[in-house]
Amino acid sequence: MSAPRLAALTTPPAIEDADLDEELFELEEVSRHLEQGTLAPNTRRAYAKAWASFTAFGEGHELEVLPAHPETVRWYVAWMATRTKGGAPGAAPRFAVSTIRQHLAGISERHLREGYLDPTGHRSVSDLVRGLARHRVERPERKRPLLRTDVLRIIDLMDVAAYPAGIAAVRDELAIWLGFAGALRRSEVAALRLGSFLLHREDGVHLHVGASKTDQQNILPDVVVLPYGSDAETCAPCALHRWVRLVRDQVEGSDLRARLLSYAWARDHDHHVCGRDGGAPLITSADLVGEGPLLRAVYRNRRDGRIHEDGISGDALHTMLRTRIREAGMDEGPYGFHSLRAGHVTQARRNGASTEEIMRAGRWKRAETVNIYDREHNPLARNSVLHLGL
Repeated sequence: MSAPRLAALTTPPAIEDADLDEELFELEEVSRHLEQGTLAPNTRRAYAKAWASFTAFGEGHELEVLPAHPETVRWYVAWMATRTKGGAPGAAPRFAVSTIRQHLAGISERHLREGYLDPTGHRSVSDLVRGLARHRVERPERKRPLLRTDVLRIIDLMDVAAYPAGIAAVRDELAIWLGFAGALRRSEVAALRLGSFLLHREDGVHLHVGASKTDQQNILPDVVVLPYGSDAETCAPCALHRWVRLVRDQVEGSDLRARLLSYAWARDHDHHVCGRDGGAPLITSADLVGEGPLLRAVYRNRRDGRIHEDGISGDALHTMLRTRIREAGMDEGPYGFHSLRAGHVTQARRNGASTEEIMRAGRWKRAETVNIYDREHNPLARNSVLHLGL
């Protein structure tokens, strides 16, 4: 039996042929570019932040970090476990167990990428993290859901008739419906392009989410339906028509102030602008062509507003919603953009939707994920306490 062959441990020798050397250099550039697609951008940023923290810890304690000894990693985990918010004794931990695991993943990725053994895989490190998790016994902090009445309250108090602030209000109304009716994550909403949407005469709007947090290779079914609302106030397609028309009007040089006032009147008087009630829609499929971002930054001063070509980020959507919640007289503390996705599940369940229907709408793979939302936010549903004759 022949001995197993191992990959070469040394780099290839220098190439004397200039043409071959140039070609290999170009192939190396291509390979590094393709390698960047291995991790999602947010994951790369998180790993880079984790590695910077670990490097600073090592330098501060005169320890080698690449390659790192498992004992060094253990000390780093212990260091993170003892940090508190604000540095005050007895304060809440600065690093959650999930954050510590993310830091270890960043350390692991850097070692494997540089050709070293993974020190985080050592039994002593994994035992330490398990012990910390048992000691902390942390419950994941979940955002409170925004239900239909909450969403309508927030939207109703957004003055789309005010200029230029109303331009952002038209955009934000669409973003909220995408999160609630579409059950989209903030990263998915921020990534939407004009070409992601298809106007559908019977259904309302079809949109393709594309690559997402749970489908980074974009191979799973990703069609989300935004149905016509019973009236213009709850109609996500109307919100899409208003915003895309404003974007188009700016490109064509139309008066955004006049357009804004006409859309505000249509909303206040429950007039559909999506064509549902037989009227002329504000946009056609020709307006949903191209790779430009759907939700764009809005720059405004006291007298004028402008829609920028750049899209807004998921973090900006999160901040926007919390601001709108506060303006609606609600405590924004327990809420975030994920509250819209959680609200979709909770409201649908309260209205009688099955787990399968909710999984299909939100593209969940596991019923247990939906049931977590159900138990946390709608504990009376399907509960035997209702059958006790109390």
